[in-house]
Amino acid sequence: MVKKKILLFSDWFYPGFMAGGPIQSSFNLINHLQNYYDFSVITRDTDYTDTIPYKGIKSDVWTTLPNGMRVYYFSTENLSYPNMAKLIESEQFDVAYLNSMYSPRFTIMPLFILNRLKKKIILAPRGMLAPSAIAIKSWKKRPFLLWIKNSSFIKNMHFHAASEQEAGHIHNVFGKKVEVRLAPNLPGKMELSPFVAKRKDVGMVHLISIARVSPEKNLLYALEVLQKVKGKVKFDIYGPVYDYAYWEKCKAVLNKLPENIEAEHFGPIAKDEIPNALKDVHFLFMPTQGENFGHTILEAMVCGCPAIISDQTPWRGLEPAKAGFDLPLNKHAGFVDAIEKTIAMDSITFKEWSEGTRKCAAGFINNPDLLKQSNSHRFAD
Repeated sequence: MVKKKILLFSDWFYPGFMAGGPIQSSFNLINHLQNYYDFSVITRDTDYTDTIPYKGIKSDVWTTLPNGMRVYYFSTENLSYPNMAKLIESEQFDVAYLNSMYSPRFTIMPLFILNRLKKKIILAPRGMLAPSAIAIKSWKKRPFLLWIKNSSFIKNMHFHAASEQEAGHIHNVFGKKVEVRLAPNLPGKMELSPFVAKRKDVGMVHLISIARVSPEKNLLYALEVLQKVKGKVKFDIYGPVYDYAYWEKCKAVLNKLPENIEAEHFGPIAKDEIPNALKDVHFLFMPTQGENFGHTILEAMVCGCPAIISDQTPWRGLEPAKAGFDLPLNKHAGFVDAIEKTIAMDSITFKEWSEGTRKCAAGFINNPDLLKQSNSHRFAD
């Protein structure tokens, strides 16, 4: 059987890690489906917020990685419309997969070229069409979305939604007539290691956040919640600073936290270092404004860390499963109450929650329907 050829465009890709979810989503997609499709990736040769090219990677040529993935890493100086057009026109492929909604270089620029070539296009918004996401710099986003909706691009395009919620967001923006393929994001290939109970003393809790510092990830909200918590909290913050003006607001709150709250920002963290960072942590605390999947949430759950998150992600119904709390963002009080509950837990109670969290994660990563649904829905004719 001849495999369908997929040309995937993404601002950042492996071995990058600082962009988080978008890298994980595309890498996992290829890793799971490369037996069914031939993937080629066009990306840049630098990581998110970085200017230094990846070590050991050749730029501006097709490269086959040790894991068999075929990737073209554009250097900054050669990332232009003529060079992109020349590269796309030289490739034989059936479907173009755009891994972002707003990227100037890896969504908008390819759209013009692909539309001229009348190529079939799948666009994955990656949560960027949620109302909370559009509200950030909406003066730029709304005119662009209206232009896409009324352009000729939409004729050759359909959308990939990772959840029913995201499918609704797509239809809200582009209308009911656009074609939306529903297929959940695929987790990384992982296995649960043997369970190791963590020590948990009454009166304190160790929290962690692993996300870029930007408004949509809501670190400022998290810090404002902690200002109102009475018990003892240690809060580890990992992730690159994306929005420096926003980070200044966060630092202002960080510097005024009460004595019972110990919080520190450690900067970016590589994917293979995350399990070690989670080793002694009790709960993930990330009240983000929206996630179309939440790879970090799943990684934390695999490590036995329940999640304290907003209700704007696919991870719902956590508290009955003793896997965390998914709460509305309209009041700090719900998050304060949840954290106070975690502070009051002893080792026996926390062990029950940690085991419930791992059970929830195992049920997801071992679900055979995930791969079947992604394979049959995402790239089907």
